[in-house]
Amino acid sequence: MATVRELLTYAPTSFLAAPHRLEFHQLVLVTQGAGVYSADSTSHECRPGTLVWIRPNQVIQFFPEPGMDGDIVMFTESFPLQLGAHMGMLDDVLRPSQWQLPDVELRAFERVLHVLKEEFERPDQGLGEELLKHLLAVVLLHIDQMCRQHRCGTAAVSGDNGDLFLRFRRELDHSFRSSRLVEDYAAALNCSTRALARACRAVAGSSTKDLIDARVALEARRLLAHSDLPISAIARQLGFSEVTNFGKFFARRVNMTPGSFRREAKVGHQP
Repeated sequence: MATVRELLTYAPTSFLAAPHRLEFHQLVLVTQGAGVYSADSTSHECRPGTLVWIRPNQVIQFFPEPGMDGDIVMFTESFPLQLGAHMGMLDDVLRPSQWQLPDVELRAFERVLHVLKEEFERPDQGLGEELLKHLLAVVLLHIDQMCRQHRCGTAAVSGDNGDLFLRFRRELDHSFRSSRLVEDYAAALNCSTRALARACRAVAGSSTKDLIDARVALEARRLLAHSDLPISAIARQLGFSEVTNFGKFFARRVNMTPGSFRREAKVGHQP
C-alpha cells in the first residue's frame, strides 16, 4: 500500500502523464485534492471520494494537481483469494473502473480500507500474507457489491449462465486476436451459439458479438495509444487481413479513424 504523495516522490510526473501500462492491479481512493486519471483513453475526473481501479495492461495516464492525495492498494493477479464466480469477474477489463462514492458508501469503504492498511503496516508474525489476502478479498467484494447495487457493469454471476459467461470471458481474452466469430467461441466452449447468447445477455446485458468486438476495440485503442506500431501492423495483430477493414471496424466502434485516435492519444500528455 502507498499514498498518492508517496507515489509522486519516486515516479516523475512526466512518466505518470505519458501513456504507460502496469503489470498489476492498482486501486486508488482519492482523499483530498483533484486530478485526472485516464484509463484506456477514457478520462476520469478525480476528487475526494473518487475510487479508481486500474487493471493489468490498461493504458493509463495520471495528472495529479498540487495537493492531491489518496490511498493506493497494489496487488498482482495471483494474490487475491479465489472466491468463486464473484472474484472471477472482478478484474474484467470491460467492467467499470471509476466510481464517485456517496458519503455512506465512502465511509463504509474507508473502514474496510483502514483495516487492510493497519494489517499491512503491522509486523508479520507468520500469518500476515493470509490475513492480507482475506482483507483484500473483503475490499474487492465490497466494490463488487457497490457495482451490483448500482447495476453498473455486469450483473451478479451465478448459475449455469454465470459459469458459461466466465468461461467465455476467459476464452475471449485468449482468442480475440484470432477470431471475432461467435461460432468459434461457442465451439471452443462446447455449447450452442444460442446458449452463449443467453449467458451474455443475462450477465452482461449485451450480445456475444458486441462483447467480442468491444474487446478487440479495447486492444486496438491500447496499441494505438501505447505503441508506435504502424496501423497496418496493429490490424494484423488483431486478425484483420486488410487495414481498410480494420479502419472501418475501428471507426464503427470508436467513431473516429485509427489515425485520428492515435493523434489525439499522443497529444494526451495533457488531461
